[in-house]
Amino acid sequence: MNKMKKDTRTRNWAFVVYPESAPEKWRELIDENHVPWIESPLHDKDMNSDGTVKKSHWHILIMFDGKKSYEQVKEITNQVKASNPQKVANTKGMVRYFAHVDNPEKYQYDKKAIIGHVGADVASFFELTIAQKEEILEEIEDFVLENDITTFSYLIRYAKRQHPEWMDVLRKNSTIYLTALIKGIWQEHREQIHENRDTEG
Repeated sequence: MNKMKKDTRTRNWAFVVYPESAPEKWRELIDENHVPWIESPLHDKDMNSDGTVKKSHWHILIMFDGKKSYEQVKEITNQVKASNPQKVANTKGMVRYFAHVDNPEKYQYDKKAIIGHVGADVASFFELTIAQKEEILEEIEDFVLENDITTFSYLIRYAKRQHPEWMDVLRKNSTIYLTALIKGIWQEHREQIHENRDTEG
């Protein structure tokens, strides 16, 4: 009985492009495949284990609609003189690695320097999980209650300056709830002022 041949194809592949060997218009060559792909910032501050600086490079993630074989993707990497392609099981983890977001021991590259090509949406790879949103909301709640915040505008100004990671939750998820909480604190202050006036009178 013949054994079924294992399907080694996959949709998502990664490879590395080196400035010193890539053709001048290497990005255009990848674009010509009409497949969404993502380019990391230039990694020019990565370190080897012996303390020397690694050769500068870009990490590339290319995302096909259907499965592609190693040989098919190798045709693209050959065109741009890149490293051999590697399968990618977790695209979100790969894109986050482009800036070393989850690797604090490594140099932190600017997430804003990650570039999406041919319609690739970089921002979607950095969307917060439900658990992360809940954690941030709890931080905001504690700040509002502990500091008796009485205006939503003050909270926004503070977040923009001190905690930009709060902004996604403030804009999209919990505006009504937090506005009600802040209004409640303002009303408590107002009632306290009236009570003090009555006592003084």
